[in-house]
Amino acid sequence: MRHGERVHIVGSAAVAPLALGSLVLLREGLGTLLGFPGDVVGYMVATGMLVGVGVSPWVLRGEGHPVIRRALCVLPGASLLVMAAFPVVPVFATLAMVAGLCVPTLLALTRGGGGRGMGYAGIAGAVGAVLVAAVWQDQPRLGLAVAGVFAVFAGVLSGPVPDSRRAFREVRWMLPAYAAVGWSLGAVVLPANRLWLFRFELFGADRMYFLLGAVAAGCALAFLLGRLVDEVPTLLAVAAGGMLLVATAPWAAGVAVGAGVTLGASMAALSRLDRLAEGRGAALTATAALLGGLAAYGAEPLLRMFAGSGSVLALSTIPSALLIVWSVYLTPAAKTSGPALALWRLSDPGRAIDRLDLRAEAGERLAFYGRGAVTLLGLLSGEVKADGGRFLSRGVDLTRAGAARRAELRVCHRVPAVPGADRRTVAERLADLTVTEPWRTRAVLEVFPALEARRTDPVCELDETGMLLLGLAEALLIRPRILLADARGCDPDLAPVFDGLARGGAVVVLADPPVPLTVALDAHAHLLRRGRPADELPHSTEEELTASLDRGRP
Repeated sequence: MRHGERVHIVGSAAVAPLALGSLVLLREGLGTLLGFPGDVVGYMVATGMLVGVGVSPWVLRGEGHPVIRRALCVLPGASLLVMAAFPVVPVFATLAMVAGLCVPTLLALTRGGGGRGMGYAGIAGAVGAVLVAAVWQDQPRLGLAVAGVFAVFAGVLSGPVPDSRRAFREVRWMLPAYAAVGWSLGAVVLPANRLWLFRFELFGADRMYFLLGAVAAGCALAFLLGRLVDEVPTLLAVAAGGMLLVATAPWAAGVAVGAGVTLGASMAALSRLDRLAEGRGAALTATAALLGGLAAYGAEPLLRMFAGSGSVLALSTIPSALLIVWSVYLTPAAKTSGPALALWRLSDPGRAIDRLDLRAEAGERLAFYGRGAVTLLGLLSGEVKADGGRFLSRGVDLTRAGAARRAELRVCHRVPAVPGADRRTVAERLADLTVTEPWRTRAVLEVFPALEARRTDPVCELDETGMLLLGLAEALLIRPRILLADARGCDPDLAPVFDGLARGGAVVVLADPPVPLTVALDAHAHLLRRGRPADELPHSTEEELTASLDRGRP
């Protein structure tokens, strides 16, 4: 990713936490200045955010509204500046809701698959908001002005639009986890502040210093957990544990530690989810996280009518646990019994594949020729919806699972890689697959010198050969159960790579590979006619396979 593009991404990711955090953390001083309770400030912002949930998908539909999108990136900072200059109720109430309206779009922009840089930028925005609140707690107008200047600057540098098309089928299993992240973040900040105030009698800037310590600890913990833990439910469980620690800690530093654990685990989970989503359904995933946070923010004052802040925070772990269980339920186990690949009467809508039956164990190599060969790859990857039959792997029925779910379970991996609008460099995209073992990225690039030479190029600018090599490099890192390769024009010299993946336990499925590649892999060749195998050659020579293909051609 070029430096300028990285700066743009940093800008769009930092605006929302900086503007929103400054308003929420300065709400008490602002409420006193304007003559109403500080919580009313939060309710104004929340109202705008709810309206923004409906606006966000429309703005993110594509390149059709660039002016509106740019305006939404700059409006939060401009609103803070105007509120600081004219601290009267009508102006403040209107612009607080305007700032909140922009937040869903800004959060969706950060779901664009830009790698870990977006997460770092969001953290920087949150840290900036806490610093503003700590330094200017007694001068909220000046704090708003400072936050507004930085938010305007960051908004001007707003980044590219992610793929925000409605991809509910592909990201639906992640939505409860996104909501759990939002709930954890929304449920811990205000109760922690109240506990510091009422349990430990910490006022003004003293509370902000403890919160700053919690955010700093959360950043370090997010960095560590992101490299040690891959399972999102585990990270969410750690976040819930941090909430319990905040609720029960007998000293002020303990509350900060608990808040840091919750923030760190939540940010690590969010980063992991964003890498899995790869920008798909940006508005949906951002909305799920936002609604989770708003639900926690709204539930806290209601529950506080019946219990103290500590008890409310302890009770808040129950919805978090339910969301975790829901996300686990939607994500089936990756390993159970049965063959690695099992098809029963599988068909696609166009009948390029018609009631195909097939079984393959780990390590088998299959080569398909004919009109339905590429369609079969789409059926197995989830890009083509099956019109009948079933697809199972290790006993798990994946017929209705989307492409993202199959990829997340490491069941299927498609080669060549699909670039989309991915502006990450080749090295950054591979590094995001091996955050716990960066040395593997270097080792894989050494296998493909041509790809190593383009390690700093954006993925979306690679040619067909580059995308093929990138897909194989990803497969070496992921070690999928089923490798799906559109091998038309594939260099037979890549046979050792396919062979190594098969020896590692993958079922290798090739569509229309060159005859020398099929022979070199000793692959089981299938000639498809009218969606079904018309001829099979388990162990063929080049002459036999060529003759069979010639007979099968019209």
